[in-house]
Amino acid sequence: MAKIGVIGLGSMGYPIAEHILEGENELYVTFHADKNPAQSLVSKGAVLCSSPKEIAGFCEIILLVLPDSPQVEEVLFSDQGIAAVQPKNITVIDMSTIDLVKSQEFALRAASLGITYLDAPISGGPQGAKDASLSIMVGGDKEAFLASQAILKTLGKTVVHCGKNGMGLAAKMANNLIAATQMAVISEAVTLAVKAGVNPEVLFEILSNSTADSRILRAKIPLYLSDDYNPRFKLSLMCKDLDIITSAAKRLGTPAIVGSAVEQVFRICKDSHGDEDSSAVSKFYQHYGSVTFRSPDE
Repeated sequence: MAKIGVIGLGSMGYPIAEHILEGENELYVTFHADKNPAQSLVSKGAVLCSSPKEIAGFCEIILLVLPDSPQVEEVLFSDQGIAAVQPKNITVIDMSTIDLVKSQEFALRAASLGITYLDAPISGGPQGAKDASLSIMVGGDKEAFLASQAILKTLGKTVVHCGKNGMGLAAKMANNLIAATQMAVISEAVTLAVKAGVNPEVLFEILSNSTADSRILRAKIPLYLSDDYNPRFKLSLMCKDLDIITSAAKRLGTPAIVGSAVEQVFRICKDSHGDEDSSAVSKFYQHYGSVTFRSPDE
């Protein structure tokens, strides 16, 4: 029975922690602001700890599912962080989507303190986390990846070693750029057709059975038609990811013509719709096109 810590019990981290428990592992958790998810897991058999440092005293594997680089850095290197434990024999699997360069810096800093750090960002959203059908892209030491692979396969259907530290995040950047671009361009195209007079329900039926079909389109159709923008993956988080992507493109010297345009659209939407689902980028187009994607039958 493995002793595994999970830090970050939000919409992705909580179901991930549940699957760790279902695998008959010993689960160790802590909390930052909201104690309820941790207490819920304790009622199912998890052990509640006061800090990441305390979790590190019990566990050899710790999963991080956190919003951004500052939170990861605090959990790793603060006075009550993972690295404060002596001696160390810990593998940290960071499933957060954070800045590529920062992640590589964390890996080097962790290694100097005797901690193995893998970047392992995830794709599939909260539903994928609940269904254990995530795609998990891993960067870092190959032996550490192989040693952790069995645990990761209980969380995702696709688990791939992408190369050295940071390469999991590089793959995730490509994924999120494509996903965000599709949401923006679907919104732009649908606004055009609806403004011209096409029934949105008819249009979505056509698009989902034509060359425009995509996984993103099929996932978002029911949300558009029912005007449902409850957050699965918040628009503010997609905005954060797009900033990471365009910044990485500048550092690497690769074109970011489309990415920069898409980032601007999401940034415009952030103040009004940041806490809604990322598909709420469509509201920008609906507003300025004076149209609605809602089904006429709704």
